[in-house]
Amino acid sequence: MAKYHRIIIDGVPYYREYSYGLDGYGEMLSEDELVQMLLEEVIDEEIEINEREIEAALRRIADRDDRNLLQSYIRYLERISRE
Repeated sequence: MAKYHRIIIDGVPYYREYSYGLDGYGEMLSEDELVQMLLEEVIDEEIEINEREIEAALRRIADRDDRNLLQSYIRYLERISRE
């Protein structure tokens, strides 16, 4: 992963990638630009969850045991997402 130096100009932080091998800098980035760039590099997939669609799909499951199993799993996922 790239390394960056924080450069503060008139109280405003900027960031520049520093290449130790080349002993030089890349372009100057604002904090928002750096965060956006890093997020694009590390996020592999975007998953959208629509709770209404999930609830509707659960109601359509005829087998009560299957429905209860999935509801328990969803509650588990919700619980661990808050930890």
